[in-house]
Amino acid sequence: MAYMDQEKKSKIAAALKLAIPKTWKYSLGVRHHSTIVLTIASAPVDLIAEWNKNAKAQAEWKNEARLFSPADGYVQVNHFYLERAFDKHLSIFEAIRNALNLDNHDRSDITTDYHDVGHYLSINLGKWDKPFLVK
Repeated sequence: MAYMDQEKKSKIAAALKLAIPKTWKYSLGVRHHSTIVLTIASAPVDLIAEWNKNAKAQAEWKNEARLFSPADGYVQVNHFYLERAFDKHLSIFEAIRNALNLDNHDRSDITTDYHDVGHYLSINLGKWDKPFLVK
């Protein structure tokens, strides 16, 4: 059963300090006692522009460019497919994902419809009411 508490959050926060560049502003929270939520509020590079560029390329590759709608200020990053979202900053986001997965497990079995994870994780660029800033 997925569970996240403040003790696990503090271990993850220590690992994130090593993974995230010092010039990036971010917050770490716990949602519903099951999800660790990282929100990157600002960075000196435009991460949303990089995400848009790669998302558009994915849409064009799938011949679905007409369906592409660029993000503006807020993105929920799919942590399972970081290589589709980032190229220049992929290594940083992989280190972030590894830090967020600290003390996590995934013993899920799709063939028996059994789902067991230590905790869920969420990576956001900005918030729905407070956009990501390039500083």
